Amino acid sequence: MAALCLAAAVVGPAPAGAAGNDRPTVVAAFYPLAEAAQGVGRGLVDVVNLTPPGQGPHDLQLSGRAVQRIEQADMGIYLGSGFQPQVEKAIKKSKPASRRIDVLETVGLLPVDAQLAGTKGKVDGEVLEGDVDPHVWLDPVRMIEMVDAITDFFVRNDPANADTYRANAKQYLASLDGLDAEYRAGLAQCRSRAIVTSHRAFGYLSDSYDLRQIPIAGVSPEVEPDPKTLAAIADEAEKEGVTTIFLETIAPPDLAKTVAREIGADLDLLDPIEGLSRKQLRTGETYASIMRDNLTRLRKGLGCR
Repeated sequence: MAALCLAAAVVGPAPAGAAGNDRPTVVAAFYPLAEAAQGVGRGLVDVVNLTPPGQGPHDLQLSGRAVQRIEQADMGIYLGSGFQPQVEKAIKKSKPASRRIDVLETVGLLPVDAQLAGTKGKVDGEVLEGDVDPHVWLDPVRMIEMVDAITDFFVRNDPANADTYRANAKQYLASLDGLDAEYRAGLAQCRSRAIVTSHRAFGYLSDSYDLRQIPIAGVSPEVEPDPKTLAAIADEAEKEGVTTIFLETIAPPDLAKTVAREIGADLDLLDPIEGLSRKQLRTGETYASIMRDNLTRLRKGLGCR
């Protein structure tokens, strides 16, 4: 492709290589990557989010049109190791190494949290190759590292506009730097440091902010737990002083409701920020605004002051 001369960034299911401009098109696997690419590439690239609004990335099945968008795009940003196998395969097949970036290769990865002792059932499917946890974006510290990597990626592919990419990144990162500080201060003094969640999505956040995730969807969220499993979860939650069970906004709530009822806990929501709804996009919600809402809910549920 010729030198990148360019104008605005777009997040959404627009066709790649939008007609009428010379801006390069960047396909991003799902919302957090698309927002980061838009923030860094603002005014220089068009960003296409491959995961439609309101849909989780794990459920994505690429249509023929989506595959064509990937093939026609100039660059691709994705999570590898089997996070979205179809997306990964299509980007690797159509993009040379210099034109694609697997952001999982840019951050430190963690194994998935072990299923709580005494529970049994089907382990959830979000375990990547090498038994690592994919939910890196839910930790502001690692999100900053990913934005830095995306910035370097754009600069390598378009060195003539390096100063603009870096200025955009500095502005976008300001909100993430503040977010990390807010989490550190907001979670410094809490009655409990254990978060009982309906899914194993918050391991990286727990790692950065000295929390302990107790995942109750290590058993299948579609199946009621047996009495021994339920007792083990309830005993652990009571031992840790847990008074709130956190559901995910996109997860089936029945399992967490059962546990909450067993131990007399409250219920609240945490958003895994895997895919914003059309309403969220219309009202201007962002990664940072949702993470701040998650922090407010965590502080209340953990009894922080």
